[in-house]
Amino acid sequence: MGITEVLPASVFQLNVDVFVASAMAVERQPLSGLNASQRSLSVRTATFTDLKSALSTLRSKAQALTQAGSLSPFQAKAVSSSSATVATATASPSALPAVHTLSVSQLAKLSTIVSQQLTGSATDVVTAEGAGAKSVKVTYDGTDPATSGTAVTVNVTLTAGDTDSTILTNLATAINNDSTLGAKVSASVVGDTATTARLVLTSKQTGQANKVRVADTTGTLLSKLGLSGESASVGTGGGFLFADNLLDATFKLDGLAITRSSNSGSDVLTGVTINLLGLSTLDVTLTASADKTSMKASVQEFLDAYNKALKFLRERTLSGSSLAGDMTYGSLVSNLRSDAGGKVSSAQIGIGDSALLADVGITAAKDGTLSIGDTTKFGSAADTKLSGLTDLFASANGVATRLITRLDEFVNSLNVSTNRGGIIDGSLSTVTSRVNN
Repeated sequence: MGITEVLPASVFQLNVDVFVASAMAVERQPLSGLNASQRSLSVRTATFTDLKSALSTLRSKAQALTQAGSLSPFQAKAVSSSSATVATATASPSALPAVHTLSVSQLAKLSTIVSQQLTGSATDVVTAEGAGAKSVKVTYDGTDPATSGTAVTVNVTLTAGDTDSTILTNLATAINNDSTLGAKVSASVVGDTATTARLVLTSKQTGQANKVRVADTTGTLLSKLGLSGESASVGTGGGFLFADNLLDATFKLDGLAITRSSNSGSDVLTGVTINLLGLSTLDVTLTASADKTSMKASVQEFLDAYNKALKFLRERTLSGSSLAGDMTYGSLVSNLRSDAGGKVSSAQIGIGDSALLADVGITAAKDGTLSIGDTTKFGSAADTKLSGLTDLFASANGVATRLITRLDEFVNSLNVSTNRGGIIDGSLSTVTSRVNN
């Protein structure tokens, strides 16, 4: 009789484990494939999302270059000053290119009235005026406070024993707390010496048209304070600091004498705001012209957005990348370069009736990215061929216009009523369906 070998239980268990592990590996193969597909689809989703963002930004920058009228970046104007310590100026698109001469003989000032000098710890005022409620009227437009309809009444109560400093502080607080006066007049108590103080009322806007005036209505508090806008302050006495004829700005522009209540005005030159900063008997030159710096910045923003979108597309359509082999997006690279590099009819920059970006100093690198390589050419076009520079980007077949038409096909959002959207939204929808499946 033969001898039968009995295998240990551990060996039997090992064989079962190997068999199960092998079987499970086979069963997991479809799941592994699905996980790999899902990761690939997630990458495509992120790619389409980022691509739409980059192309939408490019479209926005292109749209900015096609704006018409005062919104056009090519209509921007600037004003240079030969002496920025005397005057500066800013310009809107409506400003006319021109050269102006300016001299400034007087700057506009804030109307200011002060009380007489009072000893802070003394009780002279309440002793002379007496305790009780007192009312004063204040105007901020130069009119007589006793009769003007714009006068604001301010009330303050004097109590026996109030120091002069307390009374000045209470009156200043009442003026500042009034909603109308608080926007027009500033009241403060200034300690002009270690033991004395004065009440100071100052207009918040310059010029005689904003002159501050005051008058007693109940009692004679202002008289006791020596606070009057009708006489000049001399020494420690109360009164105004600047006479009426010193409150307005006086200057000459192109030889014409001009007076204004403010040191900043936009009603002297069309589209230009002049800011007076100092005095000068010599002429300062203000030159209004095309704002080449602003124009260049707007075009540079467009080029930056173009370069970013182009680089992103090139990277994602390379072999092995998320959009490799997708002709829709592969051809977009060449189409964008064609839209940017093609001639623009009716853009008269140099000789002939068509122009290229290169004619204004914008050149392409080997990878297709664009830059303003020749700033002299760009500046010259802005100076002498501004309409041609504008048409190069914004005309019916301008560079920016062509790109907008191209990009709309890709970045338009889904229209619910027609169930149609841009190509990228369609691609995203397809990817989402595959992920769900």
